[in-house]
Amino acid sequence: MKGVIRLETEIVGMFLKESGFAALFVWMLYSTMKTNKEREANYQAVIEKNQDVIETQAQAFSTLSQDVNEIKQIIVQDSKN
Repeated sequence: MKGVIRLETEIVGMFLKESGFAALFVWMLYSTMKTNKEREANYQAVIEKNQDVIETQAQAFSTLSQDVNEIKQIIVQDSKN
Protein backbone atom coordinates (compact mmCIF):
# COMPACT_ATOMS: atom_id res chain seq x y z
CA MET A 1 0.00 0.00 0.00
CA LYS A 2 2.84 2.39 0.84
CA GLY A 3 4.35 1.72 -2.59
CA VAL A 4 1.11 2.65 -4.35
CA ILE A 5 0.75 5.88 -2.37
CA ARG A 6 4.38 6.74 -3.04
CA LEU A 7 3.90 6.12 -6.77
CA GLU A 8 0.78 8.28 -6.84
CA THR A 9 2.60 11.05 -4.97
CA GLU A 10 5.48 10.89 -7.46
CA ILE A 11 3.08 11.03 -10.42
CA VAL A 12 1.24 14.04 -8.95
CA GLY A 13 4.56 15.72 -8.24
CA MET A 14 5.71 15.11 -11.80
CA PHE A 15 2.51 16.63 -13.20
CA LEU A 16 2.92 19.68 -10.97
CA LYS A 17 6.50 20.18 -12.16
CA GLU A 18 5.60 19.77 -15.83
CA SER A 19 2.36 21.77 -15.68
CA GLY A 20 4.29 25.04 -15.92
CA PHE A 21 5.87 23.95 -19.18
CA ALA A 22 2.54 22.67 -20.46
CA ALA A 23 0.86 25.99 -19.64
CA LEU A 24 3.70 27.88 -21.33
CA PHE A 25 3.40 25.69 -24.40
CA VAL A 26 -0.37 26.20 -24.61
CA TRP A 27 0.03 29.96 -24.21
CA MET A 28 2.73 30.10 -26.90
CA LEU A 29 0.63 27.99 -29.26
CA TYR A 30 -2.41 30.21 -28.70
CA SER A 31 -0.46 33.45 -29.22
CA THR A 32 1.20 32.09 -32.35
CA MET A 33 -2.12 31.00 -33.80
CA LYS A 34 -3.64 34.41 -33.03
CA THR A 35 -0.72 36.22 -34.66
CA ASN A 36 -0.94 33.99 -37.73
CA LYS A 37 -4.66 34.64 -38.02
CA GLU A 38 -4.10 38.40 -37.94
CA ARG A 39 -1.28 38.14 -40.47
CA GLU A 40 -3.47 36.05 -42.77
CA ALA A 41 -6.25 38.66 -42.58
CA ASN A 42 -3.74 41.35 -43.58
CA TYR A 43 -2.51 39.23 -46.50
CA GLN A 44 -6.07 38.68 -47.69
CA ALA A 45 -6.71 42.45 -47.61
CA VAL A 46 -3.57 43.10 -49.66
CA ILE A 47 -4.55 40.40 -52.16
CA GLU A 48 -8.01 41.94 -52.59
CA LYS A 49 -6.48 45.38 -53.22
CA ASN A 50 -4.10 43.89 -55.76
CA GLN A 51 -6.98 42.15 -57.54
CA ASP A 52 -8.78 45.49 -57.85
CA VAL A 53 -5.66 47.08 -59.35
CA ILE A 54 -5.22 44.18 -61.78
CA GLU A 55 -8.84 44.43 -62.93
CA THR A 56 -8.48 48.18 -63.49
CA GLN A 57 -5.31 47.67 -65.53
CA ALA A 58 -6.89 44.87 -67.56
CA GLN A 59 -9.77 47.15 -68.50
CA ALA A 60 -7.34 49.91 -69.45
CA PHE A 61 -5.28 47.53 -71.60
CA SER A 62 -8.44 46.27 -73.28
CA THR A 63 -9.38 49.81 -74.27
CA LEU A 64 -5.82 50.47 -75.41
CA SER A 65 -5.85 47.31 -77.50
CA GLN A 66 -9.04 48.38 -79.24
CA ASP A 67 -7.53 51.80 -79.96
CA VAL A 68 -4.38 50.22 -81.44
CA ASN A 69 -6.49 47.96 -83.67
CA GLU A 70 -8.46 50.96 -84.94
CA ILE A 71 -5.22 52.82 -85.70
CA LYS A 72 -3.87 49.77 -87.57
CA GLN A 73 -7.00 49.61 -89.68
CA ILE A 74 -6.73 53.30 -90.53
CA ILE A 75 -3.05 52.93 -91.49
CA VAL A 76 -3.76 49.84 -93.63
CA GLN A 77 -6.61 51.62 -95.42
CA ASP A 78 -4.46 54.72 -96.02
CA SER A 79 -1.58 52.62 -97.38
CA LYS A 80 -3.91 50.86 -99.84
CA ASN A 81 -5.14 54.20 -101.22
